[in-house]
Amino acid sequence: MNDASQATLPDRLTSILLRDDPDMLDLVAEFVNGLPARIADLRQAYARLDWDALTRLAHQLKGAGGSYGYPDLSRLGALMEADFRAHSATSFTTWMDRLGALAEAARAGLPASQPSAEP
Repeated sequence: MNDASQATLPDRLTSILLRDDPDMLDLVAEFVNGLPARIADLRQAYARLDWDALTRLAHQLKGAGGSYGYPDLSRLGALMEADFRAHSATSFTTWMDRLGALAEAARAGLPASQPSAEP
């Protein structure tokens, strides 16, 4: 595992996209609120050791993270994708912990008026 996976996690992530275009809040919030489902999909694919699905899901996280203004999510997706392409997931638990923490930080970074995905 490299230094990027060991970095200190922020308590709050704010989308770079929202800094540039606050009107994108609904789209960014939809992405953030969908992160728990992405995590669940990754866990399910890992349980089956479905390397194609793992690679695809990590690739989608990499692209969406960047598109929605979350470079930390994009970098994590890139790390995951590279290993999944090599049929390696020795860091899977660490990645899921980190992804969960980043998802919480992204949710915390949304304006208070935005509803969260949790009840």
